Amino acid sequence: MIIGALGVLDDLVTTQASAVFELHGANPGLGFRDLYNAAMRIGQDHVAATVNTLVLAYAGAALPMLLMFSLGRGEYSYLVNFSFVAEEIVRTLVGSLGLVAAVPLTTVIAAGFALNKDRLEKWEQALGPVGSGGGHVH
Repeated sequence: MIIGALGVLDDLVTTQASAVFELHGANPGLGFRDLYNAAMRIGQDHVAATVNTLVLAYAGAALPMLLMFSLGRGEYSYLVNFSFVAEEIVRTLVGSLGLVAAVPLTTVIAAGFALNKDRLEKWEQALGPVGSGGGHVH
């Protein structure tokens, strides 16, 4: 589960940073606030899709627990107190909170890099080359 959540987090922050750089490339005149706000609108969609994916993945892994809830006849407060049920609930909430917190943080960092890429050219060897606008450079 943790490895899956880290994979989802990696995917989320990579696509969010890419969105920031593409927005900046499409409109270099955007200031920090405008670039951040535009990227956060994209990031909200990323988070919604990713949280749904994460919940479905956890639900698939926890099918026996969901079966207990369906057979529990409405005694949910009793079932939630089982340690393995509480673990799944906490795991889903913590994973979702991590994803929600990652988007604004990634957006701020990526916007800072995008707006200051001219000053960061001396770091090109560590950060990688600046793309020519024709796609990603790895």
